[in-house]
Amino acid sequence: MNLKKRTISILVICMLIVSVGLLSIACTVPTEEGGAATGAEEAATTATGSGGWMVWVWLAVILVAFYFLLIWPQRKRNKETQELLSGLQRGDEIVTIGGFHGRVKDVRDDVVIITIASGVDVKISKSAIAKKISQQQESKK
Repeated sequence: MNLKKRTISILVICMLIVSVGLLSIACTVPTEEGGAATGAEEAATTATGSGGWMVWVWLAVILVAFYFLLIWPQRKRNKETQELLSGLQRGDEIVTIGGFHGRVKDVRDDVVIITIASGVDVKISKSAIAKKISQQQESKK
């Protein structure tokens, strides 16, 4: 969670720096006569493309923000889930997404058979496994 807050704060700071830089560039519109630009001249200059590259900069900033806030964490979560499911073995203690705690009895292609009580075996889908309980967590209980 600390890494997520750090990433968000870095992105906000970068966006502020870029926006201040763009505002300082946009406020200094040169004219042919060397004087201050009137409102009509400034609007015409901006409309003809001198400020058009700013749109691309903001688009790039938004795409980078979406990548770091949405896509990257989801890929990381998917990778961790795949590692969890591929590393399941007989005897592992697991928790399902429904909240059932059990011990793995058999692992098949996409189905796992778990024992939730003595003599009670349940067949569940591998995608229904939320997490694996480590031996250290069990010894604390």
